[in-house]
Amino acid sequence: MLNRLKKIFSSDTTLLLFTGFVTSLLVAVLYIFQPSILQFVDYKIYDQFIRTSPIGKKTDIPVIVDIDDESLAELGQWPWPRYRMALLLAKIQQAGALATGLDILIGEPDRTSPGTIQKSLKKELGVDVNFKGLPKALMDNDKVLADVLRQGRFVLGFYFDFMEEEQIPNVNSQPCFVKPLPVAQIKTKDSPPLSALSLDAFNAICPLPILTKASPFCGFYNSITDFDGVVRRIPLIISWNGKQYPSLALATLMKASGRRNIIAKTSINGFESIRVGKTTIPVDAKGQMMVLYRGGGEEFKYYSARDVLSGKVGEEELKGKIIFIGTSAAGLRDLRVTPFASDYPGVEVHATIVDNILTKDFIIKPDWVPGLELLLVLAAGIAATVLLTWSRSLWMMLPIAVMGAAIVYGSLYIFREYHAYLTPMYSLIILALNLTMLTLIKFWREEGQKKFLQATFSSYLAPELIDEMFSNREMPELGGEARQITAYFTDIQSFSTFSEKLTATQLVELLNEYLSVMTDILIDEKGTLDKYEGDAIIAFFGAPMDVPDNALRGCRVAIAMQNANNELREKWSKETVSPEEPERNTKGFPEEQWAKGEKWPKVVHKMRTRIGVNTGEIVVGNMGSAMRMNYTMMGDSVNLAARLEEGAKQFGIFNAVSHFTLETEVEVDGRTCQVMDLVEARLIDNIQVVGKSEPVRIYELVAMKGDLTEKEKKLFELFNEARKEYVATNWDKAIELYEEANKYERFDDTKHTPSEVFKARAEKHKLSPPVPAGEEWDGVYRMTKK
Repeated sequence: MLNRLKKIFSSDTTLLLFTGFVTSLLVAVLYIFQPSILQFVDYKIYDQFIRTSPIGKKTDIPVIVDIDDESLAELGQWPWPRYRMALLLAKIQQAGALATGLDILIGEPDRTSPGTIQKSLKKELGVDVNFKGLPKALMDNDKVLADVLRQGRFVLGFYFDFMEEEQIPNVNSQPCFVKPLPVAQIKTKDSPPLSALSLDAFNAICPLPILTKASPFCGFYNSITDFDGVVRRIPLIISWNGKQYPSLALATLMKASGRRNIIAKTSINGFESIRVGKTTIPVDAKGQMMVLYRGGGEEFKYYSARDVLSGKVGEEELKGKIIFIGTSAAGLRDLRVTPFASDYPGVEVHATIVDNILTKDFIIKPDWVPGLELLLVLAAGIAATVLLTWSRSLWMMLPIAVMGAAIVYGSLYIFREYHAYLTPMYSLIILALNLTMLTLIKFWREEGQKKFLQATFSSYLAPELIDEMFSNREMPELGGEARQITAYFTDIQSFSTFSEKLTATQLVELLNEYLSVMTDILIDEKGTLDKYEGDAIIAFFGAPMDVPDNALRGCRVAIAMQNANNELREKWSKETVSPEEPERNTKGFPEEQWAKGEKWPKVVHKMRTRIGVNTGEIVVGNMGSAMRMNYTMMGDSVNLAARLEEGAKQFGIFNAVSHFTLETEVEVDGRTCQVMDLVEARLIDNIQVVGKSEPVRIYELVAMKGDLTEKEKKLFELFNEARKEYVATNWDKAIELYEEANKYERFDDTKHTPSEVFKARAEKHKLSPPVPAGEEWDGVYRMTKK
């Protein structure tokens, strides 16, 4: 039978390893092909990374001149006459701007030019209009704008069309005089030409030829969205008719810095980088730069076009700046969806790109990143498989969660510190898949094995032993082992009084509620329930699971149970029954014992629990017979815990703990200390029980460290001082201090308090000293009977 079990368990290992490794390979294949739905999720993870990362260094050089609602309200509706645009550009040039990029397409002749109006009136109405006093040079607004463009550092914006089947002709049906960008290509031997690597446009919508001839260095303002509609990257160059053209941001920056060409480094896989001057810009295979957004909008300085034209904004604000002209006016606003916002100003995308290049603050994805990501996927899959195969799945949830957190926060750290994005998604997928699948397989196989064991052994073994046998993969045997653990006994004070006043049903109801609350506290602290004996709870800490801080846990449970007992008493004292419910006082006790309408008699309202805790070497294991056995404990230390619980009533206390427990060393926050250092306890007595030579110091456990009330602090001070005088045989002083301490005792509803017990004992010793006069007394109270 055991051989059959071993065969079952060994075959499980093969199945789990095979499933885990195959799942890891499948996820690796998913990573290579990256289906759209997973890429969508990965985009959202990237967006979250960029939103939660520090903004980083930012320059104040990019500035936006905004044709806003105020400008239109004061200066007239859009489109403005070209002479007004000329005035705006001239003002910016005079203020000392390094360069100005127009995020506006000027593709049609100005219909407000005096010459155009003159011709229209003549043609349509037959009216001759003469503009007396108007110089001939001002008859054509487009020519006025062209003259200004010719004299300054301006970059016009234009638009590329990528729809082959819907090629849009140039709106003015004239040649597109847009100057191509000189690009020096550093390439490997097998690298294709630039036109085969970059995005390739089918047509262009260009500014008026008169304007592009005056300012031929133009830039496209296209923004390429990912399939989810979000702008995360911008192409720095696009090919058209075999030539390359710069983006508006790149062209404006080059104009400002006086650069005439760029250097593109390429390989068979595509672009590797683009260099402008001494700055190397990391790009993807298509020559697109990842935009490191600085926030949700208006991250750069905005100036109203109205204020520039009026002179309110001038040299102080614009000198040495790179200007982008855009519009935020209602109905004209150019908006983009970015990781930060769904209404991000398009003109600010250009400013952000310039800022990224000036600060050399880039989001990078080196060539080795895909290989590292794939390696992480396989490593995470293999590690999870190995851990889950040879360990219990539930125990592995925390390590798997830690691995997942390490992957996420490691990726986030690399992104924040180095702006390199390593996707954590596929590694998380393999961790989740392996955890789920291997756990399900284990559950399925283990359920079958458990049913086999139950069918085989249930006729002569307790169900709990079958569970233990299954968990340990071994047959149960009689016998035990000695361990340093903590024994724990509880009992309800004067329980027989309860039995007299309650019916059997009421007694079961009360005990079930009480035992449920107390057992939950015990289990939460990794305690092992040995048995219930009526109202008593017998338990231990440290077996079968090894719990190094079992002594501390025993103390915590004792304090928690007393607090829970107080809450139960308060709850029971407030519980009533409605007049429609049956009378609960079926035995007819008088009003002073069971008030009318109350659910419980007054004795229940005052119920208290005595607890005894002791730590020592205890034998634990399967005890009983070959046909019926229980996992339990035995030994002198167990007996002492039981005596502490029973003897607590002699002193009028409810938590009795031995010095063995309080002097046990535990590790807390990396330091070694005694349990005594972590709790509040007062020494009650030092006794020597019958048959034992070693005295036992008994303490009353009151609270966790630092939780004493002011009254309890005063009690500890007086009681400890009285104890010193008591041991020193200064009986009168001890009696006096015990009388004073009694005023601060914790319980006033007990037959006697510790202070009263020791006051009486001091008075007795005064008459009959425990040692002859002049001899030193050890303070041990030697019991003469059990």
